Amino acid sequence: MSVETIASGRYRVERVLGGGAMAKVVLARDAELGRAVAVKVLDESLATDESFRARFSREARLAASLSHPNLVTVFDAGEAEGRLYIVMEYVEGLTLEDRLRNDGPLPPEEVRRVALQVCAGLEHAHAHGLVHRDLKPGNLIERTDGTVKIADFGIARGDGATELTEAGTIVGTAAYLAPEQAQAGDITPRSDLYAFGVVLYELLTGRRPWQIESLSDLARRHTEPPPALPEHVPPGL
Repeated sequence: MSVETIASGRYRVERVLGGGAMAKVVLARDAELGRAVAVKVLDESLATDESFRARFSREARLAASLSHPNLVTVFDAGEAEGRLYIVMEYVEGLTLEDRLRNDGPLPPEEVRRVALQVCAGLEHAHAHGLVHRDLKPGNLIERTDGTVKIADFGIARGDGATELTEAGTIVGTAAYLAPEQAQAGDITPRSDLYAFGVVLYELLTGRRPWQIESLSDLARRHTEPPPALPEHVPPGL
């Protein structure tokens, strides 16, 4: 696989969109269908790691089984020159992380609009036995027309899936982890709802309820309640 194309030239790479320890995401043009797509490619340093390859392949199968307006759609998946890739819908817009950084806290009615969409997407995924496990503002993309989509089921797993991380390893972003996740316990749809509660607090206040710099900081959540929401937040919300 060259740096310019993926899958025997079908997907022509235009630019890098982002990435992490496991993979990078690029904007590409689907030569056959003539549309922009986002392609997630397993990092070259992990290409020979069977556990990472298994997790990456599982992401493709799980995500491809979902179809909902508030979830990023998976179009294709495969392997080229020993590297796995997933082709997804390209969502033009900003993540909620971007919005918080640019605009600060969102008005309560705006948060409610976003929340209803994210809940609808989660409900669909949970009904199909999938838990996201890494819900955070950076994985929630708001399209230019206001539609919010949940992205990156990269560490999602089915209810009956075998855990592919080492025993005791915690996968996810520490600040949004549910207590059972932080203790490497059973992960359920409630784990996603806890994380989304943290996201909603952040959208309303511009800060997380707890400042978590490391996993050891998570213990404070058992004794320290989060600061109260601003007075302008409606009690119903």
